[in-house]
Amino acid sequence: MRTFMYLGFLVGALSLLGSCAGGVAGNDGGSEPLNDVEALDYKRAINRCYKSGGTRVVKIKGRLRCYD
Repeated sequence: MRTFMYLGFLVGALSLLGSCAGGVAGNDGGSEPLNDVEALDYKRAINRCYKSGGTRVVKIKGRLRCYD
């Protein structure tokens, strides 16, 4: 039980460090996610954006948009 608590703490600390590091990697010049759930959406949007030739994802009126 103690091992699971330690593992949960470690995962939480790493996600906190990742969010403090400046958002989502690969989205230079784009919008920043507000929380961890939104960060996953940003990562998916960035992957789709790169595949279609874009370079950054920007959130406008609640929607993630791809720009080059």
